[in-house]
Amino acid sequence: MMTDDLLAFARPVRHEANNLIAVLSGTADILLRVAATDRDRARAERVREATQQLDGLLKAYLSLAVPPPDAGGTDAARVLTLLHPLMVLLLGPGRSVEIELPPRLRRVRMPAPELQAVALRLAREAAAASPPGGGLRVAVEAMPEGATLRVTPTPEGEGPPPVFLPAAP
Repeated sequence: MMTDDLLAFARPVRHEANNLIAVLSGTADILLRVAATDRDRARAERVREATQQLDGLLKAYLSLAVPPPDAGGTDAARVLTLLHPLMVLLLGPGRSVEIELPPRLRRVRMPAPELQAVALRLAREAAAASPPGGGLRVAVEAMPEGATLRVTPTPEGEGPPPVFLPAAP
């Protein structure tokens, strides 16, 4: 992954992490001051959900700097799954990113940092063509020689050309 890409995501990731931490902190303060009720349980659920979001976002960001090991080829499904929170962040609040992966996807020859860069480039290009309030569909289609990676705007629209991911030996 290029340093420029890491730097481009640094500010939005920090901002998003700060928002999530504020939710956790504010809700925890309220729960400390109020007796246990159904309402308190709902607040605790918000804390749990925010913690999961923060965990996913930070893991995604850290995977850019330290991608999953690729001995024997890159696990494209894992790389794309880790990138999901960053693609959502790329689109903005309230928009969705669907990732469709075939079962038992073979490992690919492309190194993880290169796959990350390709996937984020396709996501940026497709996001630019996404209608207001729209999302992205990231789809991997298995082929005998590897797989294709396609990112398209949703609910409809044309994304950038798909990228072929050659299978690892």
